[in-house]
Amino acid sequence: MSTPKNILFLTFLSILSGLGVSCRPDKPVDREAVKKEMESRELKRVTDAEIMAKGEEVAKEALEATQQTFQKELMKAIQSEGVSGAITYCNTNAMDIVRKLEDSLNISIKRVTDKPRNPADSLTGIEKEIWEAYAYAPANAASQIQELNPTELIFTKPILISSGVCLNCHGKIGEDLTEKNHQLITGLYPSDSATGYKLGDLRGMWRLVIPKKTVVDQL
Repeated sequence: MSTPKNILFLTFLSILSGLGVSCRPDKPVDREAVKKEMESRELKRVTDAEIMAKGEEVAKEALEATQQTFQKELMKAIQSEGVSGAITYCNTNAMDIVRKLEDSLNISIKRVTDKPRNPADSLTGIEKEIWEAYAYAPANAASQIQELNPTELIFTKPILISSGVCLNCHGKIGEDLTEKNHQLITGLYPSDSATGYKLGDLRGMWRLVIPKKTVVDQL
């Protein structure tokens, strides 16, 4: 039977292996990340399954707070200034809202898509693989969490065009989206490609990156 010391040693080797640690000098070790991961696991004695389950819980709570904040502020803008006001509001305030939530939750939060309005929201890395799975069967798309790297988890959730309100900014030009508002959008986002959607379409996905240490600290 393995002793606690053996278990910790094997865990240490597993983490080093996951980080790509070897004797080669051209692959520097992220010793700080390894140290924090080991300290967290040793202190709490948690399993990978527990980290994954808690990570999903943390991600869902963070995403709910983010969505509620977005929806609340967006509806305020629409009610006070109409669709054009909402377009301007998203351009000038959306990122500030996200940054405040990221700072308070210690989580990276982003919306990404294959047809971005803002080029910064384009799919990269593992996001492309997850997106392809969502796009293959949008009706069955659901949130999921997986390991991004040895020290972080990635949680994603599909974003669907669920109401006519969405089409005011992302629908068919000249029908759902007026020519005037489309001109406003292209003035703010010259390379915009986020139009032409209809109800039920897959618009994008939420992507949250959660440090494992943040998760372990909450167990």
